[in-house]
Amino acid sequence: MLDLAFLPLVIASVLAVPQDAAAPAAPAAAAAKAPPTPAELQAIVMKFYDDLQKKYAGVVNPSEEELKKIQADIAVAADAALKGIDLGALDEQGLAALGPLLSMSPTARAQMQEMLAAKAAQPTVEGFMAAVQSAGYQMRGDDEAAMHKLALGLLDHPAFAEGLATEEGGMALGVVSEAPVEELVKRAAAIEAVAARFDANAPVTMLANAEGFMRLVNAALPKEKAVEVRASVLRAIKAKMDGTQGRERKMLERAAAYIDGAAARGELLGFACPPMRTDWVRRADGSTPWKDFAELKGKVVVLDFWATWCGPCVGSFPKVAEMRTKYPADKVEIVGITSIQGMVAHQKRDQVDCPGDAEKEKSELLLFMNDMGVTWTVAITEQDVFNPDFGIRGIPYVAILDQDGKVFKAGMHPSDEAKITEAIDELLAKGAKQGE
Repeated sequence: MLDLAFLPLVIASVLAVPQDAAAPAAPAAAAAKAPPTPAELQAIVMKFYDDLQKKYAGVVNPSEEELKKIQADIAVAADAALKGIDLGALDEQGLAALGPLLSMSPTARAQMQEMLAAKAAQPTVEGFMAAVQSAGYQMRGDDEAAMHKLALGLLDHPAFAEGLATEEGGMALGVVSEAPVEELVKRAAAIEAVAARFDANAPVTMLANAEGFMRLVNAALPKEKAVEVRASVLRAIKAKMDGTQGRERKMLERAAAYIDGAAARGELLGFACPPMRTDWVRRADGSTPWKDFAELKGKVVVLDFWATWCGPCVGSFPKVAEMRTKYPADKVEIVGITSIQGMVAHQKRDQVDCPGDAEKEKSELLLFMNDMGVTWTVAITEQDVFNPDFGIRGIPYVAILDQDGKVFKAGMHPSDEAKITEAIDELLAKGAKQGE
């Protein structure tokens, strides 16, 4: 299957629109011909992906110019694949079957946006769900003003509180967290009122998204009140665990870990790096440069959380390699942090599944590092790569530690090279001044 990791705009759109979410009510179809069935629509999507795989099978780490051409080609191909399909005549299942293709087609996005906008104006849960889907079609990380507008639009929706109990609630919190802090502070009373809904009677889905809500609480409320809300939400999650089993229990356990983590407590930035136990530390030549993070004190440390199966992580390797070349190893340590995944998604050889065999996975990871030209240190930690202390919900995720081992910056992406470079340079300059 084609690795679409090198198509960031495409992936952002696909991930932004939940394919199993409720679709907007479809207008009456004008055509007499019956619309395609979900199975037929799914076949169209699969053919589209198969065609992409054949066309771009040999593409690895394309240049920026090549990437733009690929994105343009895919947009044209997606429009062509949907030609003749009346989106307004499709029901919920039909739109869900076309989900990825809709996200890649400029024409379809425009049509969906028009359909969703009308429904999003309704002050109901259904309206809120449509507003979330609409935001998914509009999200662009490079347009800060637009992201702020989307965030505040969801937060101010009349059904925001009720909507958090839906499947779309988690995505909504991810968008709303992009709102400027000063705007969140203005809405402190409303946010505090919503906090009361996170009790033991709340749906598992809502409590599982509590970490996202706590980001709003920490930004909007005074520290004392935020601590109080965090304790209350944590009690509700733990109470909900009683009698909850399987996947839902795991969701709640993960939520509890995040709520109780350093980031949710507001004790990440400016505090000592949360403890991380290393299970394996290697360079590509197989050597072990250090065994414990404490040994890195005195250096600026760039932590890049990643996994072999994460396309955007691997796609950012050139940026990380460039960073490694730019700074002296005795002043700056770059550490790619991952955890045991039960598999290694090789790029230049077949994927290797090794559940329950950590030693095999480590050997395969070393091969992966050599294949991909990894010039920095990689560490496997006992903590999950989605480390709750750092509040990590998606990777790649970059954090920077100062020379004293305190978290200086967090939540960046390897492509944020200007911000990362600025942070490293600031710390190096400060260290040089202190050493005078």
